[in-house]
Amino acid sequence: MTGNSPLGIGIVGAGFVAESHAAAIATDPRLGLSAVFDLDTPAAAAMAARFGAARATDLTELLSRADVEAVIVCTPNDTHVALAEQVAQAGRHLLMEKPLALSSSEARRLTKLYADKGLTLLVGHTHRHSAYAIAVKEAIESGRIGTVRTMRLAITGGWIWGGWGAWVLDPARSGGHAFHNGVHLYDLARWWLDSPVQSAWTCAQHLTAAALRIDDYLCSTLQTESGAAAVCEISRGERPRAASVFEIVVQGTRGTLLRTWSSDGIVRLSDDGSGPLTAVGDSPFGRQLVVFEQAIRASGPVAPPPEHAVEAIAVAEAVEASARTGDLVRVDG
Repeated sequence: MTGNSPLGIGIVGAGFVAESHAAAIATDPRLGLSAVFDLDTPAAAAMAARFGAARATDLTELLSRADVEAVIVCTPNDTHVALAEQVAQAGRHLLMEKPLALSSSEARRLTKLYADKGLTLLVGHTHRHSAYAIAVKEAIESGRIGTVRTMRLAITGGWIWGGWGAWVLDPARSGGHAFHNGVHLYDLARWWLDSPVQSAWTCAQHLTAAALRIDDYLCSTLQTESGAAAVCEISRGERPRAASVFEIVVQGTRGTLLRTWSSDGIVRLSDDGSGPLTAVGDSPFGRQLVVFEQAIRASGPVAPPPEHAVEAIAVAEAVEASARTGDLVRVDG
């Protein structure tokens, strides 16, 4: 569809991230949710009904629909490459939930595939579209804190996805924390510092239980080509389980930016836990979809550019290698 018609979108996957995308689509008249597909038929049917979309019986049906111009994939990480290939072969634009792939070589191959076909590829590094991330970038670019030399990004909490059997806990499926959550931090560090990461050194541990097959705590020191450094700390094994901390420190030659755990302005203190609440109307998913729609309809830029999404995966590979060996590992550019 073209002209003033809403951009028709199909969603593959019907989990909580897919719900976030669907809710954002519903608030923007430039977008329309056409169809939903998930191997979990009841989940797909329920989500389709909530948002007034069709339920596709399989991926082929979803991709063959005339009202599906673009696809959002929200499935386990190990399925991303095959699904991205199918979407490209069908000539549809793609918003792929991060990470794009579980290896930088596969990610590079996918970005070339979409570029060769003239299709838009946006990887869902949603933090780039958050108000806090945009504010940090603008503050750095303004020069008010001088040249940034170091930064620390910490996102820690106490929850483990879906119980102990969730696919995220299988390193073959998720890639572990570096790929599943760490890529958000690595992408932000690369964006804010405006320099590729060239090496990583990582401290990792099974904070919650030795039985975990992935490290649920990762602290990585990243060195960029410009000489600046970023310490990226991420955990999903804190106690109590309801704990939630999100802090950013950006140190420049003339000043420091600080985002504390209460920087959102609205803080919940309850028996179930404490932490900041997102302001109403502040939807990074909505901002991300505006970028996606503009890239498709008006040839606008995507954020992050595909090469940055590939870089985040290359950093994740180095982080995981360092976690296993304890050595400083160079990023494969």
